[in-house]
Amino acid sequence: MALMRRNTIRINFVQVPTLLKELVAKMPDTTSFIRRHGHLLGLVTSKLDEQMMSVLVQFFDPLYHCFTFPDYQLVPTLEEFSDLLGISILEKTLFTGWEKILRPEEIASALHMTKAEVMSNWETRSGAKGFLTKFLVGKANQFWESLDFQAFEDILALLIYGLVLFPNSDAFIDVNAVKIFMSGNPVPTILGDILHQLYARTARKRGTLMCCAPLLARWFISHLPKSVQKNKEGMGWAYRVMSLSHNDIIWTIKGMDEVAIIDRCGEYPNVPLIGTNEVITYNPCLALRQFGRARREGPHELLMPSIVFDFQGDSDEQRRRFIRAWDRVHRSDPHELGAKTSLPMEPYL
Repeated sequence: MALMRRNTIRINFVQVPTLLKELVAKMPDTTSFIRRHGHLLGLVTSKLDEQMMSVLVQFFDPLYHCFTFPDYQLVPTLEEFSDLLGISILEKTLFTGWEKILRPEEIASALHMTKAEVMSNWETRSGAKGFLTKFLVGKANQFWESLDFQAFEDILALLIYGLVLFPNSDAFIDVNAVKIFMSGNPVPTILGDILHQLYARTARKRGTLMCCAPLLARWFISHLPKSVQKNKEGMGWAYRVMSLSHNDIIWTIKGMDEVAIIDRCGEYPNVPLIGTNEVITYNPCLALRQFGRARREGPHELLMPSIVFDFQGDSDEQRRRFIRAWDRVHRSDPHELGAKTSLPMEPYL
């Protein structure tokens, strides 16, 4: 505990705008939205426990790109994020940052607008193209008042993509958020952004976590025992987290022991996640317990290249290699992962 105080990483979190919460509050029935866009609404309505998140960040491991606690590790995984969001990981090319320029008519078709509306409201902020939040909120209200609920839901979903899943300092729905929304395949990019933001902020020991903190919080809570969540003793989060052992953790989210997992891509022994501005590797082999299988060896015994790549400063050829790797995704089905076991793992460290 004293060690945490001496080396505290001071992190701020992006707040969900009130305007977005007000749009969500309009909806008496969310069934249609959930069917078409997954479980995004909870990311808007749930209250972010910043104390819990501030404690969690202290345990981010910059070498293995996961959370390393005193005697266990937890790894945010693609499959868990997909399950929590209710959005599948599609068998198609994910966001790379090198997509073709979107034509105004393509955007208009996806967002129930005219081409003229798109062109007249396509703004620039910090060098990026996109929509002002104010404009899209106005369109959402317009669609609601005209009883065009599908159009309302689509605009609301895009706002969540731009302000919650892929936030930026301008509170601006940038072109990357629009592209990822239109692709319908956001999960790998979300996880890439979260891990890279954790890596960057913990390296600097300060700053704003410019990624989807509500999803990271939801994931962490899913692994905590109910007693820790209820906290009848009134303990702070630092004490609650430090008091946990590997025997206390809820290792496997319901159904995760039956899924095929993406465990490597192309030439890499792990998974290079392509975010909106960067690439970072993550290591599913460290997460086997989260899929109902025990892993006994510690991370120091595994050869896992740690790669952090920046779009602006690093080689285009290396970036092409990452993109090509996603053309050869390897999924291990439950049988390949070995027999299920409820035995607790040996401590890693």
